[in-house]
Amino acid sequence: MSALIIKQINLEFFKLSLRQPIVTATSTIRERTGIVIEVIDQLHNRGLGESSPMAGFGMEPIIYTARSLKRMQRLLIGKAIASLEDIPNLLSLYNLPPAAKHGIELALLNLWASYHQTNLAKLLHSHQRSEVAVNALIGQVSPELAAQKTQQLCELGYKCFKVKVGDPQDLQRVQAVRRTVDEFSKTATTSEINTEIKIRIDANQAWTVVEAIAKLNSFSDLDIEYVEQPVSAQNLTEMAEVCRNVSIAIAADESVKNIQVLEQIIAMQAADIVILKPMVLGGILTAQKIAKIAVGAGLDVVFTTTLDGAIAQKGALQLAAMSEVHRACGVAPTELFVSYDTKINDLLTSTIPVIGGRITVI
Repeated sequence: MSALIIKQINLEFFKLSLRQPIVTATSTIRERTGIVIEVIDQLHNRGLGESSPMAGFGMEPIIYTARSLKRMQRLLIGKAIASLEDIPNLLSLYNLPPAAKHGIELALLNLWASYHQTNLAKLLHSHQRSEVAVNALIGQVSPELAAQKTQQLCELGYKCFKVKVGDPQDLQRVQAVRRTVDEFSKTATTSEINTEIKIRIDANQAWTVVEAIAKLNSFSDLDIEYVEQPVSAQNLTEMAEVCRNVSIAIAADESVKNIQVLEQIIAMQAADIVILKPMVLGGILTAQKIAKIAVGAGLDVVFTTTLDGAIAQKGALQLAAMSEVHRACGVAPTELFVSYDTKINDLLTSTIPVIGGRITVI
């Protein structure tokens, strides 16, 4: 096939409001804002991308995202793409901040996939998994509400729960989730559950080293899969110290902002698992590259998002489908959102059904 030519780039701001605020140890998230990118070629194929920067992950403010994308809107018109490699090569010419780069890269990758009548996972990897296991989220709610929500999600088939911790009720909340999971597992039929239900926790940098070690030791009999970011993301020495002193696996989340930091994590043995967010890392291709380095160094990988809209969620899902990741990923549908103010809201709030704790990749 001949090269595709970029003929048009459309940008549209959006705001998605959460059904319920998500409370973490460091902030309360009530809405997500961002920009949808639509790129159209000479044959009227189109590719969609999403840029949704989130505070606290080293990403740029939305005003800089917008400024960068408007610059791309001018500079990319008329550019030819003749191979997949042309996309990262083209974007490397511009100094783009992470969320902006993620959005325009995803739009171009989706355009290239549409041009070749395939999907993103098959475009980037010949062997795509048909399903991806996903986790459900339990926020910083009361133990009673956590148990109620866990029961509902178990009945829907979820096999993995991520529980937010870092507040005075965190131990009681996780205990409530564990009791609910264990009781469900005892009464469930073989058709309802055929794999162990896992619980992971996310501290969002809530603790000091001393607090983290004490807290995690108090969780030791609850069969925790791993804990995300127990201490400051900026201090890998503290992460390594926690790793050496607890039995629960440690996952680096906010710490992982680029390849250089990953290499430091590996050298310092500061984590057992890395959580990779394409929006934070500047795109699907960078996340894929970092995942390969991590796996090669003996670390496990989990892909997730920064509470993104459906366009970015689907991109992360496709990334998980073409990887060797075996743990449940944080790429479940966008049912968290209730309202929006964009003309293409269906694209941002559409969901892919979760069946038995898994999403079918299309």
